[in-house]
Amino acid sequence: MEIPAAVSYDSRAILINGERTLIVSGAIHYPRSTPAMWPELMRQSKEAGLNTIETYVFWNLHEQEQGKFDFSDRLNLFYFCELAERYGLHVILRIGPYICAETNYGGLPSWLREVPSIAFRTYNQPFMREMERWVRFLVDYIRPLLASHGGPIILAQLENEYENIASRYGAEGQRYLRWVSELGQSLNMGIPLVMCVGAAEGAIETMNGFYAHPMVEQHALNHPDQPAIWTEDWPGWYDTFGYPHHIRTPQDVAYGVARFIAAGGTGVNYYMWHGGTNFGREAMYLQTTSYDFNAPLNEFGQPTTKSRHLADLHQVLHSYARLLLEQERPQPQPLGEQQWAYTYASETQALTFLCNDAPLPASCLLGDEKIELPAHSVLLVGDGVILYNTAEVDAAHTLQLAYQPLERAITRTTWYVEPLPTQRPDARQRAITAPQPVEQLSLTHDRTDYCWYSTTLSTTEEAEGTLSLIGFADVAHIFVDSQFVATSPTPLLEDRGSFEGPAFTQSFNLSLAAGQHELSILSCAVGLIKGDWMIDANMVEERKGLWGHARWNSEVLEGEWSILPGLLGEQGALFGAASALVTWQKKSSEALNQPLRWWQLSFSRPQGEGPFVVDLNGMQKGLAWLNGRCIGRYWLTPASGETEQWQKNIIFAQNTDVPTQRYYHLPQEWLQEENILTLFEELGGDPDTIALCQVEAISGAQPQPYQDDQE
Repeated sequence: MEIPAAVSYDSRAILINGERTLIVSGAIHYPRSTPAMWPELMRQSKEAGLNTIETYVFWNLHEQEQGKFDFSDRLNLFYFCELAERYGLHVILRIGPYICAETNYGGLPSWLREVPSIAFRTYNQPFMREMERWVRFLVDYIRPLLASHGGPIILAQLENEYENIASRYGAEGQRYLRWVSELGQSLNMGIPLVMCVGAAEGAIETMNGFYAHPMVEQHALNHPDQPAIWTEDWPGWYDTFGYPHHIRTPQDVAYGVARFIAAGGTGVNYYMWHGGTNFGREAMYLQTTSYDFNAPLNEFGQPTTKSRHLADLHQVLHSYARLLLEQERPQPQPLGEQQWAYTYASETQALTFLCNDAPLPASCLLGDEKIELPAHSVLLVGDGVILYNTAEVDAAHTLQLAYQPLERAITRTTWYVEPLPTQRPDARQRAITAPQPVEQLSLTHDRTDYCWYSTTLSTTEEAEGTLSLIGFADVAHIFVDSQFVATSPTPLLEDRGSFEGPAFTQSFNLSLAAGQHELSILSCAVGLIKGDWMIDANMVEERKGLWGHARWNSEVLEGEWSILPGLLGEQGALFGAASALVTWQKKSSEALNQPLRWWQLSFSRPQGEGPFVVDLNGMQKGLAWLNGRCIGRYWLTPASGETEQWQKNIIFAQNTDVPTQRYYHLPQEWLQEENILTLFEELGGDPDTIALCQVEAISGAQPQPYQDDQE
């Protein structure tokens, strides 16, 4: 009979069955890939030197309807953890249930908004009641997987990065945090609890960031009984529509890890190790459908230069793990103004980390030998031999990512018109009429991105003027007398500030003839926020659509509003089997580059190993489905926004003159012998420009057509 693993910790490390264990972990979120991908993700992770997989738990996906739970397919958390164990990997489970994670509503289900008197993540009984109900249900579900029951889960996290909002809630926030810790203890999981960036008593406080070595000393002072654990080592950064793709070099990631271990860290988790894809409407506000994160395993699960470079580092660290863990944190030996040596030594072994924290190369002496240290680097010297240089990438490890178009893949293209509100046969039954606009989420409950707002606009003479929407989010497409005339300017701000701020006002310059006009606004949500700071308010206050008023020049539009949630094509499920119930038109010039078009593209299963993507260059904005499954939002808006200042020394922006995301993942598990790709195109595009591509990771290759450097 197998004896359950006992997990504990001391001041140096996590202990498993009484032995200090060096944790080398990687975040892989089960809903952001498919079950068919999981075995290869686990295999590659193990091969690259990971011994642990970390994942958040996505309450927003498991309980999309209150009281109805789903753990099937991509949400099969139990199988995901079992699979990790099968590949010899531990699991860190970050329960949250607030998880941030660039997922819709930070992992909280949108129906929580409708619970009376609720406020999120503070000492609020309605929120705490729902949170406790879910957490207890989940822990009972995963209890057989806990290390205390012989399973792979060695650590669990409740809450997440509370320090980011602590000042907003003050004493009530700290009271809530203590309640969270007490809840964790009452669950009797038999494994240590962790909390990152702000923890209550009873939990290991862990670190997040691009670098963690500057935090180690203060952590030891604050928590002398706890090991230094880095919950989120960011190997890249996420992308938002309208902003450049983010890159972090393999060398810099390796420097951060080696520097942390040198300073005394004994547990690191790459966030993300494999980012994957935000399928459906699961991405947070403005987050791209790709969650590649410039991670060591790319969006499709392929290795990268980064994963290969880090694998060599992991091999050295594991070889010396016993030595690293037996020693107390060494005192740094100064070698220069910003150069340090950390030495771990026993009677039989020695490992020295030569660290250059400066942005320029430096020389130092190791014994009698002069050693050159590259800028911002760590050299690992084992028993007098340089074993690893963070700044030196083996040429054989270099991989380039290429998107190779498949010739004549698309065999048939048809289209169907999404009607304007006045053209819909169901408008009279479904429309809500009100003297003022009504906030969108109160009507859609986040089951659709779309909501129509219609009213009349009168002018006494032909004029050019400004239509202003005061109190609006996120994207507006403006139609006057059934003609498309304008759309929201981009890029939009990720952190928009208060609802009274300029980010929630949009203006459009229009030319109108004298007389009465029919104004229709298609409001398009682009995901819910992930945290209070994005709106300077409790997350429950999140808003979409038009909740304020509309003005023509300085005059408020006072007429009655007709509000129609959702699209007719969505309600009729034109992306699924119901598409057979309508008459699709053959592709023709009258449909090209026109707004409000449904497109169907037929193709046979591609030959080859994959992975496969669809290149949507030439389209503009909308939603995409593969054989009835939503593969996500697409938006080809140029990446013209500025990278945030605090990231600029670490993260590099790439390709600012092209769309943030052009290629969209077609999971092989979702492909059939004959396939239909359905698009709802909001603004207009030419489907002749769409191509299916195979994704290839090419060793040491020069850039090819459809090329994107993969660091």
